[in-house]
Amino acid sequence: RFLMENNTIISKLVNQIKKRIVIRIVASIRKNEEETRKILNDKVPKEANLQGTFFDTATGEVSIEVKRPWICQRNPEFNHAEISEKIGWTIRVRKSTTMPSNTIQAIKYQLKVSSTERAKHLKQVGEQIFRPRLVQKAEVSLLTLGGFGQVGRSCMLLTTPDSKVLVDCGINPGARSSREAFPRLDWANITLDDLDAVVIGHAHLDHTGFLPVLLKYGYKGPIYCTEPTL
Repeated sequence: RFLMENNTIISKLVNQIKKRIVIRIVASIRKNEEETRKILNDKVPKEANLQGTFFDTATGEVSIEVKRPWICQRNPEFNHAEISEKIGWTIRVRKSTTMPSNTIQAIKYQLKVSSTERAKHLKQVGEQIFRPRLVQKAEVSLLTLGGFGQVGRSCMLLTTPDSKVLVDCGINPGARSSREAFPRLDWANITLDDLDAVVIGHAHLDHTGFLPVLLKYGYKGPIYCTEPTL
């Protein structure tokens, strides 16, 4: 609660270490889902019109789905830090969908059944991000593998002394041959195990279309994108 109410401390740390910081609550102090749901039903303002809750055990977050999220944000009686301290979960307020969505339900199901694996993966990624610097040199190179001088198959390999990051991994849907349709990963002279991460700009085929191929052939690293892209 102290860190939630004094977020300037986190901001200063972020500026100092140049890394993203996410506060997570230890699983051992979280209340169970049924008890937490009862507390939230009592605390969420009636005017917000609570539609449901979703518990992500991998991140320790509970999403409160309401029709009017701004009411929760503006109501001084709905104190996020105070409620989070009581339930042991980090609260996320989200606007509920206007009608039931099978796609969203399928996503929630996958998040639930893969929670243990996701928690392990998030820990591994965190350890990799915060590992000590391997070298002190600061050279950076950017190798274009597609998307320059053409529309489609956007793909670049960003290389530093510490890591290799693939920026976008798209296809060219209108290409007449496979050589013109897919990014030229063969130019990079790397294996999928060499990649530390993939970063996606947005959810168009010319930026994401080749991702399934990476996963099919063994890429197991993190994929970063914005929430709307996801």
